[in-house]
Amino acid sequence: MIRTLHATFAPVDHARRRWLTGAAALTGAAALTTTALIETPATAAPASHVAPLQDGFIHFADARARFRALFRFERDLRESGTTVSCYHFIVYALLAGQRPHPVVRYEGMEFSYFRRIAADTYRIHAHNVSFPRDLATGEYVREIVSPFDGSRLAVPPMKLLGDPGVLHGPRGYLPLDARAVRWLDTPFFVRVEGDLVKAEHIRPTPDGWPQEFIESSTSSVARRDFENPAITSLRYQTSGFYVFPFPKWMNLEGRAGHMLGAWSGRKLDDIAQLPKEFATRLRGENPELLQARWQEFDRPIAKELAAWTDA
Repeated sequence: MIRTLHATFAPVDHARRRWLTGAAALTGAAALTTTALIETPATAAPASHVAPLQDGFIHFADARARFRALFRFERDLRESGTTVSCYHFIVYALLAGQRPHPVVRYEGMEFSYFRRIAADTYRIHAHNVSFPRDLATGEYVREIVSPFDGSRLAVPPMKLLGDPGVLHGPRGYLPLDARAVRWLDTPFFVRVEGDLVKAEHIRPTPDGWPQEFIESSTSSVARRDFENPAITSLRYQTSGFYVFPFPKWMNLEGRAGHMLGAWSGRKLDDIAQLPKEFATRLRGENPELLQARWQEFDRPIAKELAAWTDA
């Protein structure tokens, strides 16, 4: 979600590594695990050798290595391609002075398409579609009951089709509707957690977006996949949250508070792996959104951003 999602606990890392050329290149051929003898009472079974968990944060050699790790999670290091993810998220209403309430569930997808336009810099466009579902039954719904006053609320699908696009590279993100060349850096942390590698990413908030908006995610992949440089796109499981102002359909305009969306999802191999019921509905309502919108790349980059390569 371009939106699109930090941990303060730092476990002892006995296998600290510096990742040099790309996200998956190790600095040495030494094994990452060791063995330890577990002491046991004399009456217990014989001690066994185990490989202790060697968890810790991964430190990247430079901005290029950090970017390549992030792009493997979010998209793909190929010259061009598409990335599809699907997700469920529950929307909560946090009205000042009242107990937070879950409101509705959404099921959706993000479909992005990208091209490398310079060394380690990609142009990206995307669209999102999400349909509301009942919290209790999971059935598709068109209206819900307000948790605050009992009124009926018409809940529309969320279709984000006006994405202006973005450039993404080692310097960060450059939204293509920006008025000046100002790359947006993003907090991005990667750590080993047993057999998993987890990436925490706080998305940038472009100029002109609501001050209340923020989005953060935690995405997990198998450690063996992260360490395999032949895998250019990491098939993650992800969860996260985002905060945003009350939408119009909540009828809370002018009230103090905001919405919270908490999601979980996964990256797919292909559009064909979308959940069947979701794909059937989208095919019936907007079949064109099951295709990459490559025509977005026909729009030239604005003159104000033409000097981005020198920024």
